[in-house]
Amino acid sequence: WRSFPYLAELDGEDGEALWSYLCRQWDQENDVEHNPGRKLLRFNFFMLQSDVLPNMAFSGTRKRLVHSFDCVKENGGEAISDSEQVVEGTARGNLDNAEL
Repeated sequence: WRSFPYLAELDGEDGEALWSYLCRQWDQENDVEHNPGRKLLRFNFFMLQSDVLPNMAFSGTRKRLVHSFDCVKENGGEAISDSEQVVEGTARGNLDNAEL
Protein backbone atom coordinates (compact mmCIF):
# COMPACT_ATOMS: atom_id res chain seq x y z
CA TRP A 1 0.00 0.00 0.00
CA ARG A 2 2.88 2.36 0.53
CA SER A 3 3.58 2.23 -3.21
CA PHE A 4 0.04 3.25 -4.19
CA PRO A 5 0.85 6.96 -4.62
CA TYR A 6 3.42 5.93 -7.24
CA LEU A 7 1.22 3.29 -8.88
CA ALA A 8 -1.64 5.78 -9.14
CA GLU A 9 0.37 7.68 -11.75
CA LEU A 10 0.33 4.72 -14.17
CA ASP A 11 -1.29 5.38 -17.55
CA GLY A 12 -2.36 3.25 -20.48
CA GLU A 13 -2.43 -0.54 -20.18
CA ASP A 14 -0.57 -0.52 -16.85
CA GLY A 15 -3.05 1.89 -15.28
CA GLU A 16 -6.01 -0.04 -16.70
CA ALA A 17 -4.60 -3.27 -15.21
CA LEU A 18 -4.22 -1.70 -11.74
CA TRP A 19 -7.64 -0.04 -11.55
CA SER A 20 -9.43 -3.02 -13.13
CA TYR A 21 -7.80 -5.28 -10.56
CA LEU A 22 -9.34 -3.22 -7.75
CA CYS A 23 -12.78 -3.57 -9.37
CA ARG A 24 -12.38 -7.34 -9.68
CA GLN A 25 -11.09 -7.63 -6.11
CA TRP A 26 -14.12 -5.74 -4.77
CA ASP A 27 -16.50 -7.92 -6.78
CA GLN A 28 -14.78 -11.09 -5.57
CA GLU A 29 -14.83 -10.01 -1.92
CA ASN A 30 -18.51 -9.06 -2.18
CA ASP A 31 -19.55 -12.26 -4.04
CA VAL A 32 -21.31 -10.38 -6.83
CA GLU A 33 -22.33 -13.60 -8.56
CA HIS A 34 -24.76 -14.20 -5.70
CA ASN A 35 -25.20 -10.50 -4.78
CA PRO A 36 -25.35 -8.62 -8.11
CA GLY A 37 -26.47 -5.43 -6.37
CA ARG A 38 -23.03 -5.21 -4.74
CA LYS A 39 -21.15 -4.96 -8.07
CA LEU A 40 -18.75 -2.02 -8.07
CA LEU A 41 -19.56 0.26 -11.00
CA ARG A 42 -17.10 3.07 -10.35
CA PHE A 43 -14.85 4.39 -7.62
CA ASN A 44 -12.69 7.34 -6.60
CA PHE A 45 -9.21 6.83 -5.19
CA PHE A 46 -8.24 9.47 -2.62
CA MET A 47 -4.97 10.08 -0.83
CA LEU A 48 -5.04 11.42 2.69
CA GLN A 49 -2.06 13.71 3.01
CA SER A 50 -0.48 15.68 5.82
CA ASP A 51 2.85 17.43 5.95
CA VAL A 52 5.57 17.27 8.59
CA LEU A 53 5.99 20.76 10.03
CA PRO A 54 9.34 22.27 11.10
CA ASN A 55 8.58 21.49 14.77
CA MET A 56 8.04 17.79 13.82
CA ALA A 57 4.28 18.10 14.25
CA PHE A 58 1.86 17.27 11.43
CA SER A 59 -0.34 19.64 9.49
CA GLY A 60 -4.04 18.99 9.12
CA THR A 61 -4.98 16.07 6.90
CA ARG A 62 -6.15 16.86 3.39
CA LYS A 63 -8.15 14.57 1.11
CA ARG A 64 -6.85 14.63 -2.47
CA LEU A 65 -8.56 12.92 -5.40
CA VAL A 66 -5.92 10.88 -7.23
CA HIS A 67 -7.99 8.94 -9.75
CA SER A 68 -11.59 8.14 -10.77
CA PHE A 69 -12.31 4.86 -12.54
CA ASP A 70 -15.38 3.31 -14.19
CA CYS A 71 -15.39 -0.45 -13.54
CA VAL A 72 -18.26 -1.13 -15.93
CA LYS A 73 -17.77 0.13 -19.45
CA GLU A 74 -20.53 0.63 -21.98
CA ASN A 75 -21.03 -2.57 -23.94
CA GLY A 76 -21.87 -2.33 -27.62
CA GLY A 77 -23.32 1.15 -27.17
CA GLU A 78 -25.62 0.03 -24.37
CA ALA A 79 -25.35 2.13 -21.23
CA ILE A 80 -25.42 0.67 -17.73
CA SER A 81 -28.95 -0.25 -16.70
CA ASP A 82 -30.76 2.25 -14.47
CA SER A 83 -31.94 -0.68 -12.37
CA GLU A 84 -28.38 -1.56 -11.31
CA GLN A 85 -27.54 -0.43 -7.79
CA VAL A 86 -24.51 1.82 -7.53
CA VAL A 87 -22.14 0.87 -4.74
CA GLU A 88 -19.95 3.77 -3.78
CA GLY A 89 -16.43 2.50 -3.21
CA THR A 90 -13.70 4.75 -1.90
CA ALA A 91 -10.09 3.73 -1.68
CA ARG A 92 -8.20 5.76 0.87
CA GLY A 93 -4.46 5.77 1.03
CA ASN A 94 -1.73 7.50 2.93
CA LEU A 95 1.93 6.75 3.39
CA ASP A 96 1.63 5.40 6.94
CA ASN A 97 -1.47 3.26 6.82
CA ALA A 98 -3.75 2.47 3.91
CA GLU A 99 -6.89 0.51 3.44
CA LEU A 100 -9.20 -0.12 0.56
